[in-house]
Amino acid sequence: MLNDKLKLLFARLGLVLVLYLLSRLIFLALNLSSYKDVSLLQILIAFAIGLRFDVAAICRVNSVFIVLSLLPFAFIVSKRFQSVLKAVFIVSNLPFLLINVADYEYLKFTGQRSSMSLFDLGTDIAGQAGQLSYHYWYLVLIALFFALALFIFYWPGAPAKTEPATGAAVSWLRGSVILILVAVLAVIGGRGGWQRRRLTPSLAEVGDRESLSQLALNSTYTFINSQRKCDATNLTPLHYFPDDDSLRQELPPYRISERSRDRKVDNIVIIIVESLSAEYTGVGHPGRGYTPFLDSLAKRGRFFKNSFADGRRSIDAPPAILAGLPHLRDETFFCAQFRHLHGLGSILKQQGYNTSFFHGGRNGTMSFDTFSLRMGFDNYYGLNEYPDKRDSDGVWGIYDEPFFQYVARRLNRRPQPFASVIFTLSTHNPYKIPPQYKNVLPHGTLPIHRTVAYFDLALKKFFETAAGMPWYKNTLFVITGDHIGPTEKIADRMIDNYRVPIVFFHPGRELPRVDRERIVQHVDIEASLLDYLGIAAPTMPFGHSIFDASYRGMALGQKGGNFWITENGYYLESRLNKPGGLFRLGELNIEPVDNPAMEARLENEIHAYVQWFNNGLAQDKLYR
Repeated sequence: MLNDKLKLLFARLGLVLVLYLLSRLIFLALNLSSYKDVSLLQILIAFAIGLRFDVAAICRVNSVFIVLSLLPFAFIVSKRFQSVLKAVFIVSNLPFLLINVADYEYLKFTGQRSSMSLFDLGTDIAGQAGQLSYHYWYLVLIALFFALALFIFYWPGAPAKTEPATGAAVSWLRGSVILILVAVLAVIGGRGGWQRRRLTPSLAEVGDRESLSQLALNSTYTFINSQRKCDATNLTPLHYFPDDDSLRQELPPYRISERSRDRKVDNIVIIIVESLSAEYTGVGHPGRGYTPFLDSLAKRGRFFKNSFADGRRSIDAPPAILAGLPHLRDETFFCAQFRHLHGLGSILKQQGYNTSFFHGGRNGTMSFDTFSLRMGFDNYYGLNEYPDKRDSDGVWGIYDEPFFQYVARRLNRRPQPFASVIFTLSTHNPYKIPPQYKNVLPHGTLPIHRTVAYFDLALKKFFETAAGMPWYKNTLFVITGDHIGPTEKIADRMIDNYRVPIVFFHPGRELPRVDRERIVQHVDIEASLLDYLGIAAPTMPFGHSIFDASYRGMALGQKGGNFWITENGYYLESRLNKPGGLFRLGELNIEPVDNPAMEARLENEIHAYVQWFNNGLAQDKLYR
């Protein structure tokens, strides 16, 4: 009986291991463009490393199934118990296989395997399941295949009948010993081996190629290895620096620049564009691009050649842009719901501003409605408030063109000064545009390119409408993407997953001159607006005003616990305290630069920012 138990257990777990191998092959096939210049040996190494992560994930996910399969009791041979055991097997494995399937495409947006931060999307996943299944029908077929494989190829049969009563005690004792031994082996497998610390995603690195690391990992392991907590008991304090005073010395001071001390009461309009990569624009990708009107605003206003988002999802943008809180942990948005933040809307309300947040999507989507209120925006306008539902794209919400016109009319009725955020959505998958533009706008090489051209057309018409309104000449506009959109291949450098345009434009004032080579990030927007308006307010140490000529600029980000920083024309990747290489910012395809002093300095800055963020998030002490 015991041999039968072990044989069945290993056969069933072997089935799951085969499915994980097949899943990695499918991931490779669907992202083949990212591996065209990768050698077969490197791919084989990634698969070999991936086997370790697969075993660890399978052992942890199937812990209950393993114990139930080896119970030393007679009732386990019953048909009813075996049916329950099969159900436990399928329920334990299928959801995680489905996360892997989803990441075949979702990883192209986030740049990393999924984690528990998926829960930040709340009901959006269920609400969009229908249209996503229609658009990604091939993923549905793959998911059905995995579900059927678990059900059909689950190794049939049950352990043999128990031994006679005279040998039952010996059999029970032997079975208990085997159960304990197998459980110990499963714990070792779940930890990834005998090493003192359990397996971490950093061990999935194959050379310095990000794409190979993602190939070696599986989404099951990254999901169960993540957390969604943000108090002091779950965020391990960091002690790179012994106290806050010594830590502050490593961070540049924030101050209102000399040229911006005069108090201004200009209106503020922040336009956050869904999935707008810098490479989709002409100013971000000279000679190409699908945004001629945005390019014209950038050239007349202030834009930067090296500008970056602080995250890879839409929900990462509002905390960064409206509160100066970067995405330095995967649970940042979750924690932001429970931390004391000085939102831009709250600060401006204290100065007499009327505040509003416009989003073309469904109310409740990504919690934008509740989070905008936390940031001090008194009025939220979503799909529920929009007067004509015929303008809906049938998927996410209102097409950009009519929504921009609606916003212009609403702003015209608001008392000045006002501060408003506009969050667009037409550049979101499945990239729908109104029928009348389907044969008018350029297609480009990716499906998103045509919707970017549509957004640019909608933006132009918005500005044409706004130009005839009394508030227009007294308004500072900021236009940026929430995160990058799809690319032809997975970027091998983390920083290239964050390049978005950041444009400041004022139709009635000449903005202070800035260095367009300067590095700018989302968390700089709040500080810049307060500086421009001449408002002193509490700030975190991450963002700085673009109008402060004495500050040269910096950007910092993380993905899966690995960090990157760029400053002074250099770029450093730091992979869980292991330097990933120092490069020239504009020359990321060459060999690392040999500059130990700069490398040490940037590594030190990463430690300073991450310690302030981590400990401040845990203790709710993020401000200076």
